[in-house]
Amino acid sequence: MSEENPPHLNAEQIREGTQKGLKKYENLSFIEQYAMYMGMAQLLEFGLKKLYEEKFGGSLDDMERWTLGKTRVELERKGLREDFIALLKGVTDSRNHIAHEILANEALMNGMMNKLNVQGAFSKNKRILWKAINELEHVCFLFDWTNENNGWD
Repeated sequence: MSEENPPHLNAEQIREGTQKGLKKYENLSFIEQYAMYMGMAQLLEFGLKKLYEEKFGGSLDDMERWTLGKTRVELERKGLREDFIALLKGVTDSRNHIAHEILANEALMNGMMNKLNVQGAFSKNKRILWKAINELEHVCFLFDWTNENNGWD
């Protein structure tokens, strides 16, 4: 494509790309969805570090201990696309909540529900996780597409 006509995405393509990413979560238990989510967040983090290395000359060895949040901040400092950084901030915040709160909350809630002999409740933690999964898969799709189409500038 020419510089005058760069590749672009429409809303339907973004929705379809995100839905494709969500398929891997189907038929998984809560804990399996959690594990898949955390794994995908790690893959995104590594991809962002690789982008930093390639675009801004960083060293993967120096970035080894960077968190997803630190990586986002450094990419923002270097002037990476503001629209992508805004989406990534949401993912970073959700990932931190999921990583540090949701398993403990779910275990506590399940323990209380079992003691009260309550069956079949739909957990708030499951809804929070599913929202975070959607957000992460959306950003992963946009990251992959932007990388493939050299759309960082």
